[in-house]
Amino acid sequence: MSAEESITLKEVQLRLGAPQDVLIGLCEGGVIVRDDAGASVRGKRPEFSERNVFEFAVALALRRFELPVRIIGLLVRLLHMFGRGVGKSIPGFSIPGSLVDKNIELTLSLIDADILVLQTSGGGLPEPLFLSTQVGGALSGTNMVPRVVSLDAMPSNYEARFDVNVSEIARKVAICALRK
Repeated sequence: MSAEESITLKEVQLRLGAPQDVLIGLCEGGVIVRDDAGASVRGKRPEFSERNVFEFAVALALRRFELPVRIIGLLVRLLHMFGRGVGKSIPGFSIPGSLVDKNIELTLSLIDADILVLQTSGGGLPEPLFLSTQVGGALSGTNMVPRVVSLDAMPSNYEARFDVNVSEIARKVAICALRK
């Protein structure tokens, strides 16, 4: 499927096996920002990109842990910001494309419910890349654009850590697209 082709809500539902009302709720809750943001989800036929399908898949994976929609939306937005940021440093990098095409591993870790760490490795990267931000300020509304910082290593002093294998989600979405 080319980057210009759009995907209907029904196609997203079939590819991901999720009910349409759940997908609509993610759009209305601000978790998914469509590339055709001018179209209404209800009434007119919304269209989505491959990136949007990937974001739906990430959001659905996070919903399994009963996280609030605000947190899921923030994590999806930060993932999108991370992709743009890395794309400036690594020519041709994109999410989800590079995760599949270049075999780059990306793990999203939420540490002690306040620190988000994105870890990237493989795919010809000389060394793992760790980017971090505090999500508390963004959730409380005091810091709507979280500050992202580079880390030397994954933090090791924490009580709880929640990991999402973003690369595996990207691979599953790519397989679903091929079956279409």
